[in-house]
Amino acid sequence: MRSIASLVLLMVVPGTQLAVAEVPSKTNIPTAPDSVIFERDIHYRAGHPRWVLNVIRPKATSVRPRPVIVLVHGGGWTGGDHYRFSRMAFAFAQKGYVAVTPTYRMIRDAPFPACLYDVKNAIRWVRAHAKQYNVDPDRIGAYGNSAGGTLALTAAITAEEEDLEGDGSYQEFSSALQAVVCSGAVGNMLHATHSKRAASVYRKLAGGMDRGKAESELRAVARRASPSSYVRGGVPPIMLVHGAKDTVVFIDSTDEFYEAMKAVDADITYLRFEDAGHGVMGQKRAQTSPAMHTFFEEHLRRVGDRQ
Repeated sequence: MRSIASLVLLMVVPGTQLAVAEVPSKTNIPTAPDSVIFERDIHYRAGHPRWVLNVIRPKATSVRPRPVIVLVHGGGWTGGDHYRFSRMAFAFAQKGYVAVTPTYRMIRDAPFPACLYDVKNAIRWVRAHAKQYNVDPDRIGAYGNSAGGTLALTAAITAEEEDLEGDGSYQEFSSALQAVVCSGAVGNMLHATHSKRAASVYRKLAGGMDRGKAESELRAVARRASPSSYVRGGVPPIMLVHGAKDTVVFIDSTDEFYEAMKAVDADITYLRFEDAGHGVMGQKRAQTSPAMHTFFEEHLRRVGDRQ
């Protein structure tokens, strides 16, 4: 069984359906449709090669500011880049959204919460450049898969956690999200993998901490990285997608998170598939793609928005 720190989903979905559509790497960049503007390798912060993002937006002009979808790639916090969700970004742009695909520091570069700091920095960058890209700073959603889903979910529910903002750029802007969808994400790091692999997972998440460190210290890092540690009411609408046959991230951790959020009356939707695995978004595309589209339409669109 692979550990959480080796999560990766490399599914390429053709067409413009809003399902998981990651490309392997920057060496395999898809061509943008004629109706889309593809702006690449923009630094949302100076000083590190991972502090970059792409902006994918409709070529057509819009009288109204457009809603934004931030797409957070997976890769087990050890791989992936800002090109992985390019095809999905094109699909969102063709539906009238502005898509932003950031990358972030890997755990080999800096232990958690550096990766979360970076995702929040990218969200703040979007707000700082709202006028430039004609986007609505009050309508920013996020989607993430696997490790990226965990980061997107954690970012969505920790907007009020000042100690999780980091020291990145644009601190005068909020990192709040208005809606989030995550698939194959970890609800509770402590319950997401086999107990025999737990110490290894926690150590990797903590940036390869010395093996002499007590497991209690490693578990503390894993607990801090778990969305379940920040359960509260008043969070933005959430959609969880998970497959019961997922052997990479156990569905139990998502079940637990869902029940905890329901208990505080959070606005949360759960698509739970008994016969799907870690690639649930692709395996159940006929259900997940329209469900995600409808979710974002409901929470980020306004009557009169151009498509």
